[in-house]
Amino acid sequence: MNPSVLIVIGILIYAGALILQGFSSFKETSKSSEAFFTADRGVNPFVLLATTAISVFSALAFYGVPAAIYREGIGYFSNTGGMVAGLLFVLIGYRLWILGKEYGFLTPVDYLRSRYGSELYGLLVAAILILFIVPYVAMQLIAIGDATVVTTDGLVPYIVAVGLATIVVSLHIIGGGMKSVAWMDTFHFILGAGTLITLVVYLTMAYFPDGGLAQAVDIMMKSPETAAILSHPGPNGTFNWQGTLSNVLTGAVATVVWPHIFMRTYIAANKETFRFMSWSLPVAYVFVYFFIVLIGAILAPAIVGPGFADTDNIISILSTEYAPPIISFISLLCLFAFGVSTADSMLLSASAIGSRDVFVRHAYELKGKTVDPKRVVYFGRVLLVILMILTLFVVALRPAYIVDYAYKLSSPFFAQILPATVGGLFWKRGTKEGAFAGTILGLVVTTIFTFFVTPPLGFSALVWALLANTAAYIVVSLVTKAPEEIINKYIVRIDSIINSGTEINSAVDASLSSLNNRKVAKND
Repeated sequence: MNPSVLIVIGILIYAGALILQGFSSFKETSKSSEAFFTADRGVNPFVLLATTAISVFSALAFYGVPAAIYREGIGYFSNTGGMVAGLLFVLIGYRLWILGKEYGFLTPVDYLRSRYGSELYGLLVAAILILFIVPYVAMQLIAIGDATVVTTDGLVPYIVAVGLATIVVSLHIIGGGMKSVAWMDTFHFILGAGTLITLVVYLTMAYFPDGGLAQAVDIMMKSPETAAILSHPGPNGTFNWQGTLSNVLTGAVATVVWPHIFMRTYIAANKETFRFMSWSLPVAYVFVYFFIVLIGAILAPAIVGPGFADTDNIISILSTEYAPPIISFISLLCLFAFGVSTADSMLLSASAIGSRDVFVRHAYELKGKTVDPKRVVYFGRVLLVILMILTLFVVALRPAYIVDYAYKLSSPFFAQILPATVGGLFWKRGTKEGAFAGTILGLVVTTIFTFFVTPPLGFSALVWALLANTAAYIVVSLVTKAPEEIINKYIVRIDSIINSGTEINSAVDASLSSLNNRKVAKND
């Protein structure tokens, strides 16, 4: 049988399994928004590690990073320097987890709206996050569509591939929410890491049997063009510390305040999970990227040589034209793993924000109306369908503008909630006025340097926007005043819980026990 036909059959089986796994938790996750959006805050350490790591990687890690390294040089790997921000995930995430347990937060909007006491600021944050989730999800589906066309030798048309991916992602999230997403991400993380190892080992043994990677490097060094890939110490082929810093910050922001990563700080089962994440998350980032870099910096240039034109498809070409069908199929599944994991996580975040923080909040809660928890989940599922239709429309049209700017838009614009997030967690002087001033100025600077003016001094729009945002946040906060109750609720109390070393539930139980003992003593 034609290998392409077998690959298509395998894709359909995989798609069916994904949908079934999602709906296996349908009833359980329909009971409340806590169950649907946070898996009842009961995710164990390894699952949290896997779902966080694979959601950060996205299809661009497997599909785009090797291509960028081949095209721009080994210096592009500097974006992985930001992966050390996995440590920030723990530092920031632990405090957010405590706040989530204390006050029921599920989304970034929940926290920021409450911390700064402003419904309008909450709506601003919601608009930023939802707006820039759509193009990034579109990029995941575009990558899957392109790779499917190449891997099946054109048997599956592009629009059919992205349509199938869209349906699968939609049904998987609608079926089981965060619980299904987290557990499938665990499988995808193992699949992705295993596939990268398999591809590297096969290509090395098949094409460089005499000397392995050393032989591949020797072949590269014979051509000035491929030799330059290893000698280029910075992005765009030349060392530029400003560009390298920009690249690092892009990776760092992606591991901290992108909405789908932000929400993962709320789903941990206990504080021991964060101890595990403090060392395992950076290790997971570096481990997976090690094999991605080997492909882009050594194996790809040594095998295909210099001047390969279609760099975006270099992984697909390596796994189809230079490897047997089984490797092609596994590599395509790996791309699905990276792309689907990010797409469903992003869309689940957008669904939570749109349904809970916008619709339910303003149509029910602020009007004093009660809403059935099951209805909140229903609203979330309906919004997921709407978002996926919008995303599919973007993917089908495939406008170059969206494709070119998807990554450049996502990190810089998502980054504009970073100063307010960090300041709100650690700085008592942070105010609503400061958050507004910083975020709005950051958005203006990002827009100007992304669409209209080349950023000066070699820095990216993200760097300039963060500098402006942070400065405005600090200055305006210093000349305004935060309400005392806000400071006590979001900083003093959290410091007290952390310093006492007591789990939240334990602290609550101890307080109740103390009250009961006083009542008993009084009655006696």
